[in-house]
Amino acid sequence: MTTRASSALTRLPRGLGRLGQCQLCRSWQSQPICAACLTAWRHPSRRCLRCAIDLPHDHPDTVCQACEDQSPEFDRAIVAVDYSGPWPGLLTRLKFQGATALAKPLAQLLAEAVCARRGATSLIVPIPLSKQRLRERGYNQSWLLAKQVGRRLDIPARVDVLERSRHTQRLMNLSAEERLRQIRDAFHVSPRALATLAGQDVAMVDDVMTTGATLNACALALLEAGARSVSAWVVARTPAPTNVRSS
Repeated sequence: MTTRASSALTRLPRGLGRLGQCQLCRSWQSQPICAACLTAWRHPSRRCLRCAIDLPHDHPDTVCQACEDQSPEFDRAIVAVDYSGPWPGLLTRLKFQGATALAKPLAQLLAEAVCARRGATSLIVPIPLSKQRLRERGYNQSWLLAKQVGRRLDIPARVDVLERSRHTQRLMNLSAEERLRQIRDAFHVSPRALATLAGQDVAMVDDVMTTGATLNACALALLEAGARSVSAWVVARTPAPTNVRSS
């Protein structure tokens, strides 16, 4: 380290040189994403009350046409941000590059969104990974988020309720129809958790929602196993295509 760089670090407030920089603005501070950036990149959006897709301002209802035609298995979806701007990059780092410290500020965003329309919730569960994917990655980013959200909202979070019955290929590059085929019957509730789940109002936590196929499959498994209600809490939602928003 050069003398100039060393001198700059010594002028930082105590602890900040050791803890690092904001992942967005690169300012020296104590969190992976500073409070100013969390606020600046969180743009309010009018959303469907069922699936949380962004709605045009002149949409005549609070529910999108897709949910009017076929409601999802979960009661409601709550998301913090659109999957745009800096959020895809940050979520990729969390999910694939071991940047687990990002779970805390991203969970803060999600918890704040949930507080606006939380509803009855008695249990939080993460969307599970397959055993193969968990071995490859070493952690489940959805569980990291679920634990943090649970702590902030004082709701118990359990990792042993939902399980992935089989390994599936990555869904991000598949069409909606291919996702449905891949995910069908891919989740189940652990037999050990059946008694715990009965009558619970469950919130599923995940990092990104695209078509909702995974969340739908998980919600169906939870409801069939005895959950009273199921909602989806997700950090980022893929925006509606422009032609859908304007139709």
